[in-house]
Amino acid sequence: MAERATGLGLVNRRGVAAKEKFGTIVEDAPNINISGSGAGSTPTSSGDGSVANGEPGTFGYKIQEFDSASSLGSLADRVAEFVTPERTPEKTPHRAVGLLFWACTAELWRRLLGWYFLPFGLYFASLVHPAFSPSAHRTQRGQHASQVGLVVMIYAFLLSALLVYPNYFLFCAHPWIRAVFIGYISWYVFVDYATPESGKRFLPWTRRLPFWNKLADYFPVRLHKSCDLDPAGNYLFGYHPHGIIGVGALITFATNATGFEQAFPGLDLRLLTLAINFMFPFTREVLMALGINSVTRASVQRNLTRAPGASVAIVVGGAAEALDARPGWAVLTLARRKGFVKMALKTGASLVPVFAFGENDIFEQMDNPEGSPLRRFQLWMKQLIGVTPPAFYGRSLSGGVLRRMFRSGKGPMPKRESIEVVVGHPIPCPKIAEPTLRQIDEYHALYLSSLKELYDTHRRLFHKLKRAGSHDDLHARMSKMKEIKFS
Repeated sequence: MAERATGLGLVNRRGVAAKEKFGTIVEDAPNINISGSGAGSTPTSSGDGSVANGEPGTFGYKIQEFDSASSLGSLADRVAEFVTPERTPEKTPHRAVGLLFWACTAELWRRLLGWYFLPFGLYFASLVHPAFSPSAHRTQRGQHASQVGLVVMIYAFLLSALLVYPNYFLFCAHPWIRAVFIGYISWYVFVDYATPESGKRFLPWTRRLPFWNKLADYFPVRLHKSCDLDPAGNYLFGYHPHGIIGVGALITFATNATGFEQAFPGLDLRLLTLAINFMFPFTREVLMALGINSVTRASVQRNLTRAPGASVAIVVGGAAEALDARPGWAVLTLARRKGFVKMALKTGASLVPVFAFGENDIFEQMDNPEGSPLRRFQLWMKQLIGVTPPAFYGRSLSGGVLRRMFRSGKGPMPKRESIEVVVGHPIPCPKIAEPTLRQIDEYHALYLSSLKELYDTHRRLFHKLKRAGSHDDLHARMSKMKEIKFS
C-alpha cells in the first residue's frame, strides 16, 4: 500500500506544497489521520459527542487511563486541561425573542417571494421547532433535534443577511424606510468604515447567549488549555487549521460556549476575519457585537495595544488554506506567512499556537488538485474578491428532503465530528518597532516548533478517544509511524 502523509504539511502562499514539512509518515495505516477521525474511526459517544456519559459540553478524557503500550503514558502530564464552560441557561424570554425575530424574517421572505415561500417556510418551521421547545432537552433525541434546528437557523440567517434584508429594504420597503436604509449604508461606507478595526461596539453579553451552547454541542466543540495566561499580557492566538468555515474559531473565540472567559479571565479578545464581511448591512453590526473585527494591519495593531489583556485571534491560513481542508488531513498554509509574527514583535504581544483537532473533518470537499479547472477558478475568485469558494458538502438530515428524494447522505449540514481546540503555551516576543527579517524568521521558527509540539503531544490522545477499537490495534499502527525530516 502506498504511503500516506498525515503529518503537518506547510504550503506556501500560492498553495504549492513546500519542501519544508514536519509530522509523521504512516505506512499501511489508512485510518490514522491528523485529527483522529476518518473513514475507519468510530466515535465512542452516542450522538452528542461526549466521550464519557454526561451532559452536553462535558468531556471525559481525564477519567480514562493512559495506556503506556500505545505511547500515551508519557503524555499524561503534558496534555492540555479540558475547560468546563459556565453556561447561561435558556429561559422563556430567550425563546420569545428568537421566535419574534424569525417571524419577522419569514414575513420579509414572504413579501419578496409571495406565497411561493409557503412550502419552504413550513419546512423551515418543522426543522427549527425543536430549538424553541422547552422540553427538547429532556431526551437525547430532543437535544439532537434542537441542535440541528440551530444550525439550520444559522444557514437561514446568512441567506437572509445576503439576499433578503438588502433586497427588501431597497425595493419593497416604504420609501421612508428605504431612505433610512440607504442612509445607513452610506454612513458605514463613508463615515464608520474604520470601526471594525478599532475593537469598539463589543457587547460581551452576546457571547453568552444560550443558543451558542446548542451550536457548540452539535459537533461538539471543546476547549483545552495548556496553561494559564497572565491577564495583564497581550496575546496573538494563531488558529490552525482554517477548515472550510472555521467553525471552531468562531465558537471558541467569539462565544463563551466553550468556556474561554473562564479559561483565560481578564483577556479582552477580538477574533479577526476578512474585511469584506463588514460590507454587508446588519451583519457587520452582529459581528462587531460579538467582538469580531477585520484582519487588517491597523486592526491587529490597535487591538493588541488597546489595554492590558487586549488580544486577537487570527486564522493564519486564511482562504488559501480552506482549499486544502479535507477530513483526516491538515495541510497548513504557514511556511511563508510571517506577517502575524511581525505584528507580534511590533506590539510585544506573545504568540500562542492553537490547533483544532477535527476542524477539517466536518465537511468533505471536491477534488481540486493544483492546475485543475476548479482550482484555477477558486484562485481566480480569491484574487478577485479575496474569498475562495470551496466546493464542499457535508451530510443530509436523516429524515430530510434531500435524503428522501435523492437517496443520498450528502448535504449541506456539517458532520457531527468533535472539534478539540487546544491552546498551547505562549511564546513571549520582545517589542521591536521595526523587526528585521532575521528576527521575524527566528520567532516564526519558534512558533512552528511550538505548534508541532502541540500537535504531536495531543494527536495520539484525541485519536484514541475518537476510536472504539482496541489499544492493540492502535499500538500496531503507531509502531509503523516514522518521523519525517526537514528538507
